[in-house]
Amino acid sequence: MFSKFLTNFHNYLLNNNFSIIENNTNNNIYFKNIGSNGYIISPIIKDNIEYENYFNIIEQNCKYILEKFNLSKIYLVKILIGENFSDKDINFLNLELTLEEKIVNIIWGVDLTNNKILTEANQPTKFLDLEKYIKNILKNKNETIIIKNKNDIISKNTYLTYSLIILILLMHIVISMSPVLDKNEIVYKYGISPNLFVDKQYYRLITFLFLHSGITHLLSNTLSLYIFGTRIEKYLGKTAFLLIFLIGGLFSGIFSILFTRSYSIGASGAIFALESATLYFSIKEKVKLDGLDYYTIGIFSIIGILGSFSTPNIDNAGHIGGFLIGIIVCFIYYHIYYKKFINK
Repeated sequence: MFSKFLTNFHNYLLNNNFSIIENNTNNNIYFKNIGSNGYIISPIIKDNIEYENYFNIIEQNCKYILEKFNLSKIYLVKILIGENFSDKDINFLNLELTLEEKIVNIIWGVDLTNNKILTEANQPTKFLDLEKYIKNILKNKNETIIIKNKNDIISKNTYLTYSLIILILLMHIVISMSPVLDKNEIVYKYGISPNLFVDKQYYRLITFLFLHSGITHLLSNTLSLYIFGTRIEKYLGKTAFLLIFLIGGLFSGIFSILFTRSYSIGASGAIFALESATLYFSIKEKVKLDGLDYYTIGIFSIIGILGSFSTPNIDNAGHIGGFLIGIIVCFIYYHIYYKKFINK
């Protein structure tokens, strides 16, 4: 039980840019600095060591690290892991939090018998998302976390996303500045039509993705395409990017026809597909994607969908359709191809 927990916790910390600090004990301690602050995580099994003396040694190491890296403050998270916590252990967890000190001590207990985190009232219950991950380990004891490495980045460049952004921008510039082309006529000829299937104009399910109503619509979509498209292309690959964008866009158009019954243009539905795919991938891999974790992506998604309903003339059905299809396509691609690729 202890070995499984420590292995998963170790892999989680390495996946989140912590490094292992050399020390004269058999226990790993982990370090990461963000700006002028340093963060040290020290997990130990409480019955294998005299933990009070051990943590005193760690604090001495913190003073050295504080000076070596010229940090203004170090947050030292001491994590006591065990199956049965005595009164002595509970008293040890009851440490006064002193934020004004240069070394801030945070002490938690992890009760493997009752599957819970022990924190006293004078200690924070949330820090660096550690508590969320520890709870996840305790809940899913049989799950094994794999250490991420550079090979997990499938595509070393994101040229496909950039090419698509340039194509969309050029299409809008040409249509807007052309003295010959009628913008409204282009929308009615190549946008989503309520009679698309009746008239058998299936090409509209692709062409509508490259048309935008105005500069705000255009910039909003290209920015979102950059944020989510580059991450999908980088971590899942170019094939996944194309599949999610095109299938997400295709079904967003179908949802629009079925539920909105009006003309529609724009890549929003396809981009919502990329967004939901990024969310799903981040949740499954339990890592940040170039600084974005699944909580941030989830907030983006909620704001985007709620914003659609609060703004007039927005194709809500297309957005929701794209979002749902993005999760489905990513789920299939992730389990059929990505896992096999990574585990080779």
